[in-house]
Amino acid sequence: WQVTKMSNITLENLGIKLIKDVDYDEYMENENPSWRSEYVEQGDFPSFNGLNLRYYHASQGEGKEPKGCIVMLHGYCGFWGKFHEVAHFFWQAGFDVFFLEQRGHGYSGRQIDDKDMVHVIDYADYIADLKSFMDKIVMPSAAKLPKIIYAHSMGGAIAALFLEEHPEYFDAAVLSSPMFSIKTGSTPSIAVKLLCAKIRLLHQENLPFPGGKRFDGIPSFETSSARSEKRYNYIFNQRLKDEHYHTYMMSNGWGAASFKATAKLLRRASKVKTPVLLLTAGNDSLVNMRGHEKFAKRASNVQHINYEDSKHEIYNDVDEVREKYFNDIFNFIMNYAVN
Repeated sequence: WQVTKMSNITLENLGIKLIKDVDYDEYMENENPSWRSEYVEQGDFPSFNGLNLRYYHASQGEGKEPKGCIVMLHGYCGFWGKFHEVAHFFWQAGFDVFFLEQRGHGYSGRQIDDKDMVHVIDYADYIADLKSFMDKIVMPSAAKLPKIIYAHSMGGAIAALFLEEHPEYFDAAVLSSPMFSIKTGSTPSIAVKLLCAKIRLLHQENLPFPGGKRFDGIPSFETSSARSEKRYNYIFNQRLKDEHYHTYMMSNGWGAASFKATAKLLRRASKVKTPVLLLTAGNDSLVNMRGHEKFAKRASNVQHINYEDSKHEIYNDVDEVREKYFNDIFNFIMNYAVN
């Protein structure tokens, strides 16, 4: 395939209708569910170790040639419903979209019974899951298309590790508030390291990580990672209605694995040769910007943009920030779209 080199494109020219806050409720009641009903299929597949994983695939439909393929990875406690709007935008621009609900999230298999808690022993499992997804689901459908990964937060850490280990799968990457360095508040890093060592030594991986909070069904927009209250409510209401979306806290295993993974991905960032659009939220309470700066310096081909006032979920920000955010994304990814 041959790509189109583009610059200064507009969302309108791509056929993307940016949804303002005032129009969001109507959009989520009518247009978005109609699109999902007509074009999005869900499926399940066994991953490398037999754990069943849920995915969603939005195809362009009969007679339409996709411009490329977008693979989407959510963050910690994420699920398909958090990205209905974002996935629709990628599809409107002419891309086939593949969304993976990662192990321990949504309707994918879990390694512990507690539906409140996200659990993994090592990020190697996430990497192997993504490889299985690519080999079994994405590649048979999109092998001849340019492939771009869009990954948020925890998904960004997984994507970076994947690019380091398997550079042959993706032509470009959009990493949105990727979890390259975790903020620990007033807890010194040495205390975190000692805690992680204790977890491993005493085999306490299945227990809740200190400071976690169970899902109580009470919304908390003010302290959330979003600045669009309507988008926050849409996502939270899905949690209320479906226990598969109750994930709200981390296991000791996930916590220890995450600190190990962020150190590893920064240490090996020079292995990333894939073009990367790195998007930072300047008012992020979860992710430390220093990790983004280190990655940008060490990887080969990184375009780094900082949205100074944004919280962690830039895709759920106020209208003007989201407009810039999506313009930046599409001005980047359309460089990898088929003619």
